[in-house]
Amino acid sequence: MTTYQRLTAKGRGAIAVIEINGQDAVKVIDACFTPVGSRKFANKDQPLVYGHWNSTGEDLLVVTAAVDRYEIQCHGSEAAVAAIIADVSGQGAVPHRPNDPPKLLAQRLTVARFESDIRQLLATAATRRTAQHLLHQLQVAPSALAEMASQRDTNRIQTVLSYRDFGTKFHCRQSIVLCGRPNAGKSCLVNAILGFERSIVTPVAGTTRDVLTHHAVVDGWPVAISDTAGLRVGGGQIEQLGIGKAKLQIQNADLVAAVIDATDPQSWGFGIKSHEEIKPHVVVINKIDLQPVFNARDEMAKWSDLGVPVVAVSATQKTGVGELLDVVSRLLFPDVPPIDQPIPLTAAQVEDLNEALRRSH
Repeated sequence: MTTYQRLTAKGRGAIAVIEINGQDAVKVIDACFTPVGSRKFANKDQPLVYGHWNSTGEDLLVVTAAVDRYEIQCHGSEAAVAAIIADVSGQGAVPHRPNDPPKLLAQRLTVARFESDIRQLLATAATRRTAQHLLHQLQVAPSALAEMASQRDTNRIQTVLSYRDFGTKFHCRQSIVLCGRPNAGKSCLVNAILGFERSIVTPVAGTTRDVLTHHAVVDGWPVAISDTAGLRVGGGQIEQLGIGKAKLQIQNADLVAAVIDATDPQSWGFGIKSHEEIKPHVVVINKIDLQPVFNARDEMAKWSDLGVPVVAVSATQKTGVGELLDVVSRLLFPDVPPIDQPIPLTAAQVEDLNEALRRSH
Protein backbone atom coordinates (compact mmCIF):
# COMPACT_ATOMS: atom_id res chain seq x y z
CA MET A 1 0.00 0.00 0.00
CA THR A 2 1.24 3.49 -0.86
CA THR A 3 0.24 6.36 1.42
CA TYR A 4 0.55 10.12 1.28
CA GLN A 5 0.44 12.82 3.93
CA ARG A 6 1.08 16.53 4.09
CA LEU A 7 4.04 17.24 6.37
CA THR A 8 3.71 21.03 6.47
CA ALA A 9 0.86 22.84 8.22
CA LYS A 10 -2.22 23.86 6.27
CA GLY A 11 -2.43 27.46 5.11
CA ARG A 12 -0.31 29.71 2.95
CA GLY A 13 3.41 29.16 2.93
CA ALA A 14 6.46 29.45 0.72
CA ILE A 15 6.89 25.67 0.45
CA ALA A 16 4.66 22.68 1.14
CA VAL A 17 5.96 19.14 1.65
CA ILE A 18 3.95 16.00 0.82
CA GLU A 19 5.27 12.58 1.81
CA ILE A 20 4.74 9.52 -0.40
CA ASN A 21 5.41 6.26 1.42
CA GLY A 22 5.26 2.63 0.30
CA GLN A 23 6.68 0.02 -2.08
CA ASP A 24 4.92 1.56 -5.09
CA ALA A 25 5.82 5.14 -4.20
CA VAL A 26 8.30 5.41 -7.08
CA LYS A 27 5.67 4.23 -9.57
CA VAL A 28 3.22 6.82 -8.28
CA ILE A 29 5.82 9.59 -8.58
CA ASP A 30 6.92 8.48 -12.07
CA ALA A 31 3.33 8.66 -13.26
CA CYS A 32 2.99 12.28 -12.15
CA PHE A 33 6.49 13.79 -12.22
CA THR A 34 9.00 14.40 -15.01
CA PRO A 35 12.61 15.03 -13.91
CA VAL A 36 14.87 17.37 -15.83
CA GLY A 37 16.75 15.19 -18.32
CA SER A 38 15.79 12.05 -20.16
CA ARG A 39 15.62 9.49 -17.37
CA LYS A 40 12.58 8.74 -15.23
CA PHE A 41 12.60 9.30 -11.48
CA ALA A 42 12.94 5.54 -10.86
CA ASN A 43 16.29 5.60 -12.71
CA LYS A 44 17.71 8.56 -10.82
CA ASP A 45 20.19 7.89 -8.04
CA GLN A 46 20.41 11.42 -6.57
CA PRO A 47 18.74 12.23 -3.22
CA LEU A 48 17.31 15.47 -4.70
CA VAL A 49 15.66 15.41 -8.13
CA TYR A 50 14.44 18.58 -9.83
CA GLY A 51 11.68 18.53 -12.43
CA HIS A 52 8.08 19.49 -13.06
CA TRP A 53 4.69 18.12 -12.03
CA ASN A 54 2.90 16.91 -15.14
CA SER A 55 -0.64 18.14 -14.49
CA THR A 56 0.28 21.66 -13.37
CA GLY A 57 3.69 22.24 -14.96
CA GLU A 58 5.00 23.45 -11.60
CA ASP A 59 8.74 23.11 -11.00
CA LEU A 60 9.46 21.24 -7.78
CA LEU A 61 11.81 18.88 -5.95
CA VAL A 62 11.38 15.23 -5.05
CA VAL A 63 13.61 14.21 -2.13
CA THR A 64 14.50 10.66 -1.14
CA ALA A 65 14.02 10.63 2.65
CA ALA A 66 14.40 6.88 3.30
CA VAL A 67 13.76 3.52 1.65
CA ASP A 68 10.37 3.70 -0.10
CA ARG A 69 9.73 7.14 1.38
CA TYR A 70 9.89 10.37 -0.64
CA GLU A 71 9.03 14.01 -0.05
CA ILE A 72 7.53 16.24 -2.74
CA GLN A 73 8.54 19.85 -2.08
CA CYS A 74 6.23 22.17 -3.98
CA HIS A 75 4.80 25.69 -3.89
CA GLY A 76 3.04 26.38 -0.59
CA SER A 77 -0.34 27.38 -2.01
CA GLU A 78 -3.38 25.26 -1.22
CA ALA A 79 -4.12 24.87 -4.94
CA ALA A 80 -0.67 23.37 -5.62
CA VAL A 81 -1.01 20.92 -2.73
CA ALA A 82 -4.54 19.93 -3.74
CA ALA A 83 -3.44 19.21 -7.33
CA ILE A 84 -0.60 16.94 -6.20
CA ILE A 85 -2.79 15.07 -3.72
CA ALA A 86 -5.45 14.57 -6.42
CA ASP A 87 -2.85 13.17 -8.83
CA VAL A 88 -1.22 10.73 -6.39
CA SER A 89 -4.68 9.63 -5.23
CA GLY A 90 -5.52 8.93 -8.87
CA GLN A 91 -2.51 6.61 -8.96
CA GLY A 92 -3.81 4.61 -6.00
CA ALA A 93 -2.12 6.32 -3.04
CA VAL A 94 -4.30 6.61 0.08
CA PRO A 95 -4.11 9.05 3.01
CA HIS A 96 -1.73 8.12 5.81
CA ARG A 97 -3.55 7.09 8.97
CA PRO A 98 -2.15 7.59 12.51
CA ASN A 99 -2.81 3.92 13.26
CA ASP A 100 -0.43 2.71 10.54
CA PRO A 101 1.85 -0.11 11.71
CA PRO A 102 4.56 0.97 14.18
CA LYS A 103 7.19 0.04 11.58
CA LEU A 104 6.29 3.08 9.46
CA LEU A 105 6.54 5.37 12.47
CA ALA A 106 9.91 3.86 13.36
CA GLN A 107 11.13 4.58 9.81
CA ARG A 108 10.35 8.26 10.30
CA LEU A 109 11.82 8.60 13.80
CA THR A 110 15.42 7.89 12.82
CA VAL A 111 18.67 9.81 13.26
CA ALA A 112 19.00 10.05 9.47
CA ARG A 113 15.52 11.54 9.15
CA PHE A 114 16.17 14.25 11.74
CA GLU A 115 19.58 15.04 10.24
CA SER A 116 18.06 15.32 6.77
CA ASP A 117 15.39 17.73 8.02
CA ILE A 118 17.96 19.98 9.69
CA ARG A 119 20.30 20.01 6.69
CA GLN A 120 17.44 21.03 4.42
CA LEU A 121 16.57 23.90 6.76
CA LEU A 122 20.23 24.93 6.96
CA ALA A 123 20.38 25.21 3.19
CA THR A 124 17.75 27.95 3.28
CA ALA A 125 18.67 29.66 6.58
CA ALA A 126 18.13 33.39 6.08
CA THR A 127 20.17 34.78 9.00
CA ARG A 128 23.28 33.96 11.00
CA ARG A 129 21.24 33.46 14.18
CA THR A 130 18.88 30.93 12.63
CA ALA A 131 21.84 29.09 11.07
CA GLN A 132 23.60 28.95 14.45
CA HIS A 133 20.50 27.47 16.11
CA LEU A 134 20.17 24.90 13.34
CA LEU A 135 23.85 23.94 13.58
CA HIS A 136 23.48 23.37 17.32
CA GLN A 137 20.39 21.27 16.66
CA LEU A 138 22.33 19.22 14.12
CA GLN A 139 24.77 18.36 16.92
CA VAL A 140 22.28 17.55 19.69
CA ALA A 141 18.86 16.78 18.22
CA PRO A 142 18.95 13.81 15.81
CA SER A 143 20.25 11.14 18.20
CA ALA A 144 18.36 12.55 21.20
CA LEU A 145 14.99 12.75 19.41
CA ALA A 146 15.36 9.31 17.83
CA GLU A 147 16.36 7.78 21.17
CA MET A 148 13.51 9.25 23.19
CA ALA A 149 11.00 8.32 20.47
CA SER A 150 12.20 4.71 20.24
CA GLN A 151 12.20 4.38 24.02
CA ARG A 152 8.88 6.24 24.25
CA ASP A 153 10.30 8.41 27.00
CA THR A 154 7.15 10.36 27.89
CA ASN A 155 8.76 13.02 30.08
CA ARG A 156 11.53 13.87 27.62
CA ILE A 157 9.14 13.95 24.66
CA GLN A 158 6.79 16.30 26.52
CA THR A 159 9.70 18.59 27.35
CA VAL A 160 10.78 18.66 23.71
CA LEU A 161 7.23 19.32 22.50
CA SER A 162 6.92 22.29 24.87
CA TYR A 163 9.31 24.10 22.48
CA ARG A 164 7.43 23.20 19.29
CA ASP A 165 6.16 26.74 18.66
CA PHE A 166 9.68 28.15 18.71
CA GLY A 167 11.19 25.19 16.85
CA THR A 168 8.81 25.32 13.90
CA LYS A 169 8.89 29.14 13.58
CA PHE A 170 12.37 30.56 14.20
CA HIS A 171 13.77 29.47 10.82
CA CYS A 172 10.74 30.79 8.91
CA ARG A 173 10.30 34.45 7.97
CA GLN A 174 7.70 35.87 10.37
CA SER A 175 5.19 38.38 9.03
CA ILE A 176 4.86 41.74 10.81
CA VAL A 177 2.05 44.06 9.68
CA LEU A 178 1.93 47.76 10.52
CA CYS A 179 -1.58 49.16 10.43
CA GLY A 180 -3.46 52.23 11.59
CA ARG A 181 -5.25 55.32 10.38
CA PRO A 182 -3.94 57.34 7.41
CA ASN A 183 -0.96 59.58 8.20
CA ALA A 184 -0.14 57.77 11.44
CA GLY A 185 3.43 57.45 10.15
CA LYS A 186 3.48 53.76 9.19
CA SER A 187 5.56 54.22 6.04
CA CYS A 188 8.01 56.48 7.84
CA LEU A 189 8.32 53.88 10.61
CA VAL A 190 9.04 51.15 8.05
CA ASN A 191 11.83 53.30 6.63
CA ALA A 192 13.24 53.86 10.13
CA ILE A 193 13.26 50.11 10.82
CA LEU A 194 14.85 49.24 7.48
CA GLY A 195 17.43 52.02 7.77
CA PHE A 196 16.79 53.44 4.30
CA GLU A 197 13.99 55.11 2.34
CA ARG A 198 11.91 52.25 0.97
CA SER A 199 8.30 53.39 1.38
CA ILE A 200 6.99 56.63 -0.13
CA VAL A 201 6.18 59.19 2.57
CA THR A 202 3.94 62.23 1.96
CA PRO A 203 1.55 64.29 4.11
CA VAL A 204 -1.32 63.25 1.83
CA ALA A 205 -3.70 60.74 3.43
CA GLY A 206 -4.04 57.52 1.45
CA THR A 207 -0.56 57.61 -0.14
CA THR A 208 -0.07 53.92 0.59
CA ARG A 209 -2.79 52.08 -1.33
CA ASP A 210 -1.36 48.59 -1.54
CA VAL A 211 0.47 46.24 0.80
CA LEU A 212 4.23 46.86 0.56
CA THR A 213 6.32 44.07 2.05
CA HIS A 214 10.02 44.27 2.85
CA HIS A 215 12.38 41.57 4.12
CA ALA A 216 14.38 42.47 7.22
CA VAL A 217 16.04 41.02 10.32
CA VAL A 218 14.87 41.68 13.88
CA ASP A 219 17.22 40.55 16.65
CA GLY A 220 18.66 37.97 14.29
CA TRP A 221 15.28 36.55 13.23
CA PRO A 222 14.13 36.82 9.59
CA VAL A 223 10.93 38.84 9.19
CA ALA A 224 8.75 40.36 6.48
CA ILE A 225 7.45 43.82 7.40
CA SER A 226 4.30 44.96 5.60
CA ASP A 227 3.24 48.59 5.27
CA THR A 228 -0.51 48.74 4.69
CA ALA A 229 -3.07 51.27 3.52
CA GLY A 230 -4.47 53.53 6.23
CA LEU A 231 -7.70 52.20 7.71
CA ARG A 232 -10.61 54.60 7.43
CA VAL A 233 -14.16 54.86 6.18
CA GLY A 234 -14.51 56.57 2.82
CA GLY A 235 -11.80 57.30 0.28
CA GLY A 236 -11.86 56.32 -3.36
CA GLN A 237 -12.40 52.90 -4.85
CA ILE A 238 -8.69 52.22 -5.24
CA GLU A 239 -8.00 53.20 -1.63
CA GLN A 240 -10.79 50.91 -0.41
CA LEU A 241 -9.26 48.03 -2.37
CA GLY A 242 -6.00 48.75 -0.56
CA ILE A 243 -7.80 48.76 2.79
CA GLY A 244 -9.35 45.39 1.94
CA LYS A 245 -5.88 43.98 1.22
CA ALA A 246 -4.61 45.48 4.46
CA LYS A 247 -7.28 43.71 6.50
CA LEU A 248 -6.52 40.40 4.78
CA GLN A 249 -2.81 40.88 5.55
CA ILE A 250 -3.65 41.63 9.19
CA GLN A 251 -5.67 38.42 9.51
CA ASN A 252 -2.72 36.31 8.32
CA ALA A 253 0.02 38.15 10.24
CA ASP A 254 2.24 36.61 12.90
CA LEU A 255 2.37 40.00 14.63
CA VAL A 256 0.21 43.11 14.21
CA ALA A 257 1.59 46.51 15.24
CA ALA A 258 -1.03 49.26 15.51
CA VAL A 259 0.51 52.67 14.83
CA ILE A 260 -1.29 55.66 16.35
CA ASP A 261 -0.53 59.34 15.93
CA ALA A 262 0.38 61.17 19.16
CA THR A 263 -1.06 64.38 17.65
CA ASP A 264 -4.33 62.92 16.37
CA PRO A 265 -7.04 62.12 18.97
CA GLN A 266 -9.05 60.18 16.36
CA SER A 267 -6.36 57.51 16.16
CA TRP A 268 -6.21 56.74 19.89
CA GLY A 269 -9.09 54.28 19.90
CA PHE A 270 -7.56 52.03 17.26
CA GLY A 271 -8.36 48.42 18.09
CA ILE A 272 -10.88 49.41 20.78
CA LYS A 273 -13.57 51.44 19.02
CA SER A 274 -13.19 52.08 15.32
CA HIS A 275 -11.58 48.74 14.39
CA GLU A 276 -12.72 46.29 17.02
CA GLU A 277 -12.08 43.30 14.75
CA ILE A 278 -8.33 44.08 14.78
CA LYS A 279 -6.50 43.15 17.96
CA PRO A 280 -2.90 44.39 17.84
CA HIS A 281 -0.03 42.59 19.56
CA VAL A 282 1.79 45.88 20.17
CA VAL A 283 0.76 49.55 20.01
CA VAL A 284 3.21 52.12 18.65
CA ILE A 285 2.63 55.75 19.62
CA ASN A 286 4.35 57.67 16.83
CA LYS A 287 5.33 61.34 16.38
CA ILE A 288 6.26 61.89 20.02
CA ASP A 289 8.75 64.53 18.82
CA LEU A 290 5.77 66.75 17.93
CA GLN A 291 3.41 68.35 20.44
CA PRO A 292 1.31 65.46 21.79
CA VAL A 293 -2.33 66.23 22.58
CA PHE A 294 -2.72 63.51 25.20
CA ASN A 295 -1.09 62.27 28.35
CA ALA A 296 1.26 59.50 27.19
CA ARG A 297 1.19 57.72 30.54
CA ASP A 298 -2.60 57.53 30.54
CA GLU A 299 -2.62 56.19 26.98
CA MET A 300 0.01 53.56 27.78
CA ALA A 301 -1.88 52.50 30.91
CA LYS A 302 -5.08 52.02 28.89
CA TRP A 303 -3.40 49.61 26.49
CA SER A 304 -1.40 47.92 29.23
CA ASP A 305 -4.64 47.14 31.05
CA LEU A 306 -5.61 45.19 27.93
CA GLY A 307 -2.34 43.25 28.07
CA VAL A 308 -0.92 45.01 25.00
CA PRO A 309 2.61 46.47 25.24
CA VAL A 310 3.01 50.09 24.17
CA VAL A 311 6.12 51.73 22.73
CA ALA A 312 6.51 55.47 22.09
CA VAL A 313 8.63 56.37 19.03
CA SER A 314 9.51 59.14 16.66
CA ALA A 315 9.96 57.58 13.25
CA THR A 316 11.43 60.76 11.79
CA GLN A 317 13.96 61.14 14.63
CA LYS A 318 14.46 57.36 14.89
CA THR A 319 13.99 57.42 18.66
CA GLY A 320 12.36 54.44 20.37
CA VAL A 321 12.78 52.22 17.30
CA GLY A 322 15.33 49.96 19.04
CA GLU A 323 13.00 49.48 21.99
CA LEU A 324 10.16 48.64 19.59
CA LEU A 325 12.26 45.97 17.87
CA ASP A 326 13.17 44.46 21.26
CA VAL A 327 9.46 44.18 22.09
CA VAL A 328 8.70 42.68 18.68
CA SER A 329 11.43 40.03 19.16
CA ARG A 330 10.05 39.05 22.58
CA LEU A 331 6.51 38.84 21.23
CA LEU A 332 7.53 36.66 18.28
CA PHE A 333 9.70 34.36 20.39
CA PRO A 334 8.82 34.62 24.09
CA ASP A 335 10.35 31.25 25.02
CA VAL A 336 13.78 30.75 23.45
CA PRO A 337 15.10 27.38 24.70
CA PRO A 338 18.66 26.77 25.89
CA ILE A 339 21.00 26.36 22.94
CA ASP A 340 21.67 22.69 23.76
CA GLN A 341 17.99 21.75 24.15
CA PRO A 342 16.78 19.36 21.41
CA ILE A 343 13.62 20.73 19.78
CA PRO A 344 11.29 19.67 16.94
CA LEU A 345 11.87 21.79 13.84
CA THR A 346 9.00 20.88 11.49
CA ALA A 347 5.29 20.17 11.74
CA ALA A 348 6.02 16.59 10.64
CA GLN A 349 8.46 16.07 13.52
CA VAL A 350 5.89 17.43 15.97
CA GLU A 351 3.27 15.03 14.64
CA ASP A 352 5.67 12.07 14.76
CA LEU A 353 6.68 12.84 18.35
CA ASN A 354 3.02 13.24 19.30
CA GLU A 355 2.32 9.86 17.73
CA ALA A 356 5.20 8.30 19.70
CA LEU A 357 3.70 9.89 22.82
CA ARG A 358 0.27 8.42 22.06
CA ARG A 359 1.78 4.96 21.53
CA SER A 360 3.53 5.16 24.90
CA HIS A 361 0.18 5.06 26.72
